[in-house]
Amino acid sequence: MAVRRVAVIGGGISGLAAAYRCRELARERGRDVAITVFERAPRAGGCIATRYDEGCVLEMGPDSLITEKPAALDLIGRLGMSDEVRPMLTQHRGARVVRAGRLVPIPDDFRLFTPMSLAGLAGSRLFTPFGIARAALEPFLPAAAPERDESLGSFVSRRFGREVLERLAQPLIGGIYSGDPSRLSMQATLPQLLAMERKHGSLVRAMQAAARNQPPSAAPRMVSLRRGLGSLVASLERELAGTVRTSGEVTGLRRGIDGWKVALADGYTVDVDAVICALPAHAAAPLFEAFAPQTATLLRSIAYHSVATVTMAFTTADIPALPHCTGFVVPHVERRRLMATTFSTQKYVNRAPEGTTILRAFVGGAMQPEVLRLEDRDLIAAMHDEFRELLGITVPANWSIVHRHRDALPEYSVGHTGVIGEIERSVTEIGGIALAGSAYRGAGIADCVASAERAASAVVDALEGTHLGVA
Repeated sequence: MAVRRVAVIGGGISGLAAAYRCRELARERGRDVAITVFERAPRAGGCIATRYDEGCVLEMGPDSLITEKPAALDLIGRLGMSDEVRPMLTQHRGARVVRAGRLVPIPDDFRLFTPMSLAGLAGSRLFTPFGIARAALEPFLPAAAPERDESLGSFVSRRFGREVLERLAQPLIGGIYSGDPSRLSMQATLPQLLAMERKHGSLVRAMQAAARNQPPSAAPRMVSLRRGLGSLVASLERELAGTVRTSGEVTGLRRGIDGWKVALADGYTVDVDAVICALPAHAAAPLFEAFAPQTATLLRSIAYHSVATVTMAFTTADIPALPHCTGFVVPHVERRRLMATTFSTQKYVNRAPEGTTILRAFVGGAMQPEVLRLEDRDLIAAMHDEFRELLGITVPANWSIVHRHRDALPEYSVGHTGVIGEIERSVTEIGGIALAGSAYRGAGIADCVASAERAASAVVDALEGTHLGVA
């Protein structure tokens, strides 16, 4: 049986997971498949980057996996890493929201931006009396069920009023996607809430019904790994030893008679039978230009935003006690220079030696791109000013790290699901190629792994005569 060759373009978590799943499926089906992962950067892992400095486990990118989406945890299990999973520290559960320069708790009976009770709404300390009164009308408002896609901003304002949007929904949901709520698509980001509105006519009634029918689970909602999420990347690299080519930039992609020709920046060309493109959409677009210009245009239409993290270490005894939470989010209406802060040493166990506190600020995104124009030292100084005003920290950090993620986060703008549908149809017509990654149907790590594994399944099927599509 001839060896079939698969190129995976992009060595982030999507590309690595796709390659690993390709190998698993090929072995299960008795196929001889040779896989090569091409990554432009000197290291694999993409946005996942864990540093080990001064005895600390420091996440430069994402730090958690959502347990409600099983793909990443399933992969961790298959890699033999289940014993490495660590839940969030229960004694510091929850987050806070900045309101007029103070950190205000989110009441326990809120589900995202939906209050489960009038008492919880009235006691939240987040809203004015007018904002409370407006939000309290939600159970009595009819469902709109618009025919077209609706923005997050429109949906929340329509159901709960402007204050709930600006003070809670924007920092919570807009922060996850680093997007502008006036542009973020409800169909692409929170379709379950649209379904709740259609079924129950009210999000409050829907959440209350769900709480009655499904008792709260004791299982943690978010987890990490003992040595940080970088250990997942390291495990995949070990399993894929000899197949991951870093500093291997792909500059061109062309259909051949029996497959694909992959052109590399060093001048070499590689012939393969199938391709998984796990690049960001804006980086994938130029590769499609030569043989599928319409697909390239669709890929370019997906906007991306840049963010940065500023990690600071303090001697615990030198700073005021932190609130008992995992961190805080900052509404854009507060006009501050950060989106959120994680108290890393209060979120997961053993992130730093005893006596050291690690804080991690997030800046940039769609709502404050101008902050990213600051030089590293100025960005550190700005975050120190924010921590002084919000947390009372007056001493300088023992050390600080700035890590920038340029054009890394896709924005699921209004109409996103329609664009993805068009991309799916166009790629299916091309044949022999699959797309995977955060740009399409979910931006979290679990979403990326699920996308990668669908792409891998499509590739292995294609090698047996089935057409490929978008995963």
